[in-house]
Amino acid sequence: MGILGKLGKGLSNLTGGVDAEVMKNGIPAQAVVLAVVPTGTTIEIGNGLVERVCEFAVQVFPDGAPEYRTTVRQRMPEIMLARIQPGVSRVAAKVHPQDQQRVALDFNAPPPPVRRAASQDPRHSAAHVLAMGEPAYAVVISGEPLNMTNAQGVPMFAFDLTIMPEGRDPFQVRAGMPTPPRALPLIFPGSRVPVRFLPDNPNAVVIDWLSAGVN
Repeated sequence: MGILGKLGKGLSNLTGGVDAEVMKNGIPAQAVVLAVVPTGTTIEIGNGLVERVCEFAVQVFPDGAPEYRTTVRQRMPEIMLARIQPGVSRVAAKVHPQDQQRVALDFNAPPPPVRRAASQDPRHSAAHVLAMGEPAYAVVISGEPLNMTNAQGVPMFAFDLTIMPEGRDPFQVRAGMPTPPRALPLIFPGSRVPVRFLPDNPNAVVIDWLSAGVN
């Protein structure tokens, strides 16, 4: 990158402009917004919407590659800030092919379909939770497709669940998990489904679709 290119990139970072090179040539990804910190810098171009430069902490899910966390400095219309729900909101993203820390967020496009890479740690897999977890029942609060699949091609859903373990207090979790198409009739508010969870990590919860009669 030449001197003018470096100056242009530095100015773009300062003003929160999207990384045009990454947006054009980057690998498609989804990004979950974990936190957003608005800065004191706002920009208005012409008679357009006022945009505020923000620091976004994101969990990035590149297509077919391991997920990771990073931060992105980028601006977005101020009126859209209230719509961001940390830990829930998903946005389209692009990742630089040679530098995964260079990420561009696209607030105007739907998150693209991606395939999650297999976990490098088998203790974090759904199979491990199903094999080693304690049984319980859960009540579905909500469930929605994530427009992604696991490494085996099974669609992923995000669930809000109330877990009701025997002899313990109920607790609520939000978790993503593989959900075969035949399970769709069981995904509605109030549905009661069998789950497995790890006592030392209650957020590690997986619906036991086989015990629910889904195969």
